[in-house]
Amino acid sequence: MNNEIDDAFLREFLLGKVNDEERGRVEDLFLTDPQAKERVLGVEQDLIEDYLEGTLTTADRERFVARYAQTPEQRRTLRITKSIKDWALAEAASSARTSGWRGFRAWFGFRPAFFIPIAATAMIVIVVGALWISRRSEHSAIEHELAQLNSPSNPRSGQVLAELSPVTVRGGESQASLNTRSSEIELRLLWIQKERYASYQATIHRVDESRSYVVRNLQPESDGKAVPLRLPVHILSRGTYQINLSADGSVSPAEEYQFTMGD
Repeated sequence: MNNEIDDAFLREFLLGKVNDEERGRVEDLFLTDPQAKERVLGVEQDLIEDYLEGTLTTADRERFVARYAQTPEQRRTLRITKSIKDWALAEAASSARTSGWRGFRAWFGFRPAFFIPIAATAMIVIVVGALWISRRSEHSAIEHELAQLNSPSNPRSGQVLAELSPVTVRGGESQASLNTRSSEIELRLLWIQKERYASYQATIHRVDESRSYVVRNLQPESDGKAVPLRLPVHILSRGTYQINLSADGSVSPAEEYQFTMGD
């Protein structure tokens, strides 16, 4: 796991104190990296125990409750975890009085704290699952917004912010740098291939992110030499973006375009 992601950072992540980009990075690691998942679960266990023992600050306790006690499943998991912890401690005390701690460990074959990771795993799976569903819903909503914005029935403003040539023909030219105070931008994507199509689809993503958005049924200009594309500014953060444009619904060769979004 990335050395920059230490236990203190993971604790901030679990309490919802990190930004969206950092949260997405940890979520992706949790879902794809077994070592990262083990570390997150370990920090999660410590956080749960701190909550159950009442050692969290007032602010962190409120954050914990807001994130881990919102749904019936989460509240039930907390109750089960607390019950198991209380029971294990009571049994440990009872066993120590009768046959000693060694006998208790021999009876169970593991220490009582073994139960806590089980509940912690269930809880974090619920939380990460909820975050994943939330991100999928947000992604679908943005693609729906893009479809409406670029619908043929939606009249164009006539204000083109930038005209982009394919990367393959730009040579040494610098990529377009865009700045705008408007709520949306309109790009004119030059289509240099001989073949013309009735409609196109564009895939947009920031070059340092894997998440992308697809816009279908883009209508070319009357001469077929360019394809307008409108984007809402709120989905664009500072950085370089790549657009792949191809015939809608086919495996035809695509053209690639790039632009940089400034402040």
